[in-house]
Amino acid sequence: MPVITVDWWQGNDRAQRAELVRELTETASRVAHCPHEAVTVIVRDVEPAYWGKGGTLADELLGADDGADGAGS
Repeated sequence: MPVITVDWWQGNDRAQRAELVRELTETASRVAHCPHEAVTVIVRDVEPAYWGKGGTLADELLGADDGADGAGS
């Protein structure tokens, strides 16, 4: 059944990951008409130095604007 993979910047805590997994599971279960147990969510933390945005590495962007546009944006 549904497998959802989320890549986001490192720095989110366990509570944020748990909320994300709950919300994605709930939505996927509702839309796919399957039980919650059939939904798998994989959350991968990515260092901003390994994330490019607009042709620039995200760690450089974070230094320029202090990450004001949010994690994973």
